[in-house]
Parts: sequence; C-alpha cells; structure tokens
Amino acid sequence: MELESVISFVSTTKMSHQKSNTSQSIGNLTKIYKLNGNITKDRVRLLLMMYNEQKRGVTINKKKSIDMENLRLRLNKLILMRNDEVMRVYSNVKISRTISPLPPTPLPRRPSPLDTSQEPSSPNVSPKLSPRNPSPKPSSSVPPLRIANILIEPNLTLIDMVPSSFNPHEELDDDDDDDEDDIIYPEGVTELRPYKIVARYRRAIGETTDFRLKPILVSEDSTETLVLGLEHFAQQHNCSLTFTGENQQFDQSIYQAAAGVADLGSIHLLATDALLTANFQFEIDLDYDREIIQSEENIQKFVEGFCEAICKVLSCENGNVRVFSINKLADEVGKSQINFGLTTHEQKRTEQLAHDLTIYARSGFETDITLQHVKPGEYECLWKPMVSYLQIRPSDLDPQFNFDYRTSGLPEKLTCGSYPYYLPLGWYRYALKVLDKYGNDNAWIGQVDAEGEWPVAFYGTHSDAVSSILQHGLLPNAVKTDTMKQEAITQIGEEANQPGFYVTTHCEGGSYPQYTTPFTVTTLPDMSEQFSLVFQCRVQPGKFTIHTSPVSVGKAWRIVDPSAIRPYGILVKKEVSTK
Repeated sequence: MELESVISFVSTTKMSHQKSNTSQSIGNLTKIYKLNGNITKDRVRLLLMMYNEQKRGVTINKKKSIDMENLRLRLNKLILMRNDEVMRVYSNVKISRTISPLPPTPLPRRPSPLDTSQEPSSPNVSPKLSPRNPSPKPSSSVPPLRIANILIEPNLTLIDMVPSSFNPHEELDDDDDDDEDDIIYPEGVTELRPYKIVARYRRAIGETTDFRLKPILVSEDSTETLVLGLEHFAQQHNCSLTFTGENQQFDQSIYQAAAGVADLGSIHLLATDALLTANFQFEIDLDYDREIIQSEENIQKFVEGFCEAICKVLSCENGNVRVFSINKLADEVGKSQINFGLTTHEQKRTEQLAHDLTIYARSGFETDITLQHVKPGEYECLWKPMVSYLQIRPSDLDPQFNFDYRTSGLPEKLTCGSYPYYLPLGWYRYALKVLDKYGNDNAWIGQVDAEGEWPVAFYGTHSDAVSSILQHGLLPNAVKTDTMKQEAITQIGEEANQPGFYVTTHCEGGSYPQYTTPFTVTTLPDMSEQFSLVFQCRVQPGKFTIHTSPVSVGKAWRIVDPSAIRPYGILVKKEVSTK
C-alpha cells in the first residue's frame, strides 16, 4: 500500500468517525463508536508500521516484530469487544466473556544513528494471546501435530495431520496392497479381509501368517477374534486400526485422542462419542492450481502457517487445530476452501474456541499474513467425531488377568469401590494392561472393596448420539441425547452443567444390546459367526451422577470428565453361528 493511500484512508475514516460522534448515542452506542475509532487508529498505525518496514527493505528486528505483534493482538481484542458490544446493543444478547487486558499501544521509536537492528541481550519471545474465556489454561500435555500424508487430486487435496510422535506408516492396512506375499490363505477362501487383519496382528507379535499351517481360531476366548472385533469397532467410528510396539502411558491418552489418535486408554471416548470436533469450512482467495498445489512443500508450508495463525488468534495449543482438506471452489474462479477442525479434550473449551472463531471470522483477519486470505463471513461449524486412528499395542493385552464369566457358579453381584458390581455373566473378558499406566497408584483397580478402589461399569460400542451427530453435525445436547443432564444438575449443581456421557452398572440390559453393534467373522464361504463387544471400566468415585434412564436394567452413571473413566477389560460374547 502506498503511503498516500494510507494517509487518505486515515483522513476519511477519521472524518467519518467524527460525524458519527456528533449524533445522539443511545445506551452503549457511544462505546461502539469509541471502539470503532480505536480500531481505525490501530489498524492505520499497523499499516504504517508495515509500510515503513517494507520501505526500509531490511529484516524486521525483534523489537519491531514484538511491537507489531502487540498491535495485532490489541487490534484483534478491540474487534472482539466491538462485536460483542454490537450484539448486546442490537440483538439484546447477554454475553459473558473474560478478555485479557489490552496491551499498550506501542510508543513511537526514535531512530538512533547507530541503530543496526541488534538483538537485545536477553531473548525476546513474541507473546502469545491470552485465553478469552473462563476455561482452564490448555495443558502442555497436548501433543504438537505434523503432516503425515498429502494426497493431491485435481480438485481436492487431502491432509492427514497426526501427533508428532505417531507414525501411521509403522503398520497400516491397505486392502488394495497386493504385495502381502507372506500371507498364505486357506484353500477356497473368498473373503480375504479377516485374514489380512489377523496377519497384521500376527506380524506385530512375530507369529506366522501361513493360515494353512495355523488357521484363524474363531471363538469368544480367541485373541484373534478380539482383534477382528476391534477392527470392526474402529471402522464403525471411521478409524484405521494400527498396531505399534511402542510403550503407551494411558494418563496422556485423552490428549492424544483429541489430536486424532485413540488407544486403549481413551477407547471410551470413541465408544461414547464424547470427543467431538468443530469442523469449519473457510473460503480463501487463493487459486487452487496456481497458489496451493504447486508442490507438497508449498501445501505443507501453507497448512502449517494456517494452523499456527488460528492457534495464535484463539490462544490455543498447536495440537488443537487440524486441517483435513483443501478443495477448489467450482463456482468461484481463483477461490478455494479449506476444511479444518478444532478439538480439545474438554468439550466446553472446544465450544468456546469455536464460538470465538465464529465471531472473529465475521470481520476477517486482515492483520495476519495467512488468514488475510480468508473471506469474512458468517461461518457455522459442524460437530463430528474426527479421530482418525485407533492404535493398539498387542502387549497392552494382559492375558494373566483374562476372566471367563461363562463359568458356572459365579455370583451375580459383588462389591467394588463401595458400589455393587454386577458380574457380566456369559461373557469372556480380555484384560488390558493397566498397572502403572496411570502413575504409580494402582489402588483404583483393586477388587476387594478397599479404600481407593474405583467401582465397575460398562459401555457399548456406540451411543445414541452417533446417528444424529453424523447426519446433522449437531452437538449431543442439541439432539437431546443427554437426557439426564437436568437431573444431574439437580443432584450436584453447576458442575454437571456440561456435555455428559453415560456408562451402565449392568452389562446385560444396560450396555448390551441397546448400545452394542455385533460384528460378523466369515472365514470360509459357508461359515460365519457373530459376536458382540462391551467395554469394562472403572469410574472415579464422586465424579458421576446416578440415574434410572436411559437403560432398561440397573442404573446409568453420567460423567462429564473423560479422565474419570479408565477401561480395563474388553468383553466378548458369541451371538449366532451359521454354517
């Protein structure tokens, strides 16, 4: 922008602002006018700073960079305050928001004849934006993301972003891969998928993939049947099942799941649809062919810059923003659309971030070098589960604690964690290795009704919310699946006024069959068997409310804190067998 244009812009907007202030203001209109004036002044000041630095033609030093960053921060906060005030005045909307104090306007810097743009002796780091909501500060446990895969098509580019520590190429199934020469199938087999899945598991544990030498054993107490059930469960939730040899600590599982990778410590978040992503589609004024897909390096640079800019605007962690795809807009020449999502381990915080981004997008992001390409507008988000991978470490199955509830003579009820424990009679339990996975205190997994024990509960492979979420992109509370929320608030107060999910005290009549989808194993053309999975977990005392609905037998426990659930077993039961 030429300097004359900047000065003309200053004069015009200043005169317009003065005229606006001569009229009689009503209510908080005066505050809106004042904010408009401050926004105009800061915007022009930023443009002048950028113009002067470009004119100098040298690299901006750290002091200048921090001044410009503070000015951008101040400008963004002023715009947010103005938008909130407009909503209060014209829409009669009551808005409650915590906005950190505005940084001071940078003072003009007197040039020194010896100024060589030296860096200060003490390191300076550009300040991050402070959260503008009452949610707790994001945990440093949120893993940073990286781009693992880029698939470029003529009109669409797919982006796969994963936690930096996760390698999706370590072990990943590809049904179209014909190079699996090590698999020897039984004669007469037409359905290859079960064998490919089990072959991947066998490779992970170092066993043969010759199914003539060692056939698949299909039964309730066969680990290979469990693996097939987990594959079906992953597919049911649009995930890819992967196997790893790396050690996994489950106390960080929730953060990994929010970044797109679930494991046995966060598998309940998949089953209960408790981890939702706010999906946005922003229109950008960049040509898909000429400015975006020139190379994978160009795509990566743009995607990383976009995510970093969104994180800076929202004061959130790098791992909370993922880009899923970029596509060409057919009816808009030179325009594209970027599809991305916001996810945190706390639904309430994700909702706040999505709300803030919606407000910001109304007036645009013209002060950011990347987001300035976003077309200002009223963008709505769709809510969907967006976990991409279910990662299993075979050694995290703990056979020494497997238990056969099909054994006759077992009691129907015991006591665990001071609550009744209704045994899942008729099922076979595969134990998960949970000792020392949540720190050194293992009292929670005890089974003698001692102090520190957590009571036992169950949950199925899906929730009632999933169909409405996937079909309409609505929050669970918007489709009335959180049926006991008001009753929970009555029991414990505002602590329960958050999105909740449910576990049951009974396996039969509680989680099964209402919240369970059976899976079928076909090993030969004339032989198939059907099984069901239910997850067995412990729930932290004092972290749930008790309800008689939505179950037909026993009680339902409503939980708002996902870390208050710890899976420790997977139950399998045979349904039907046809030959």
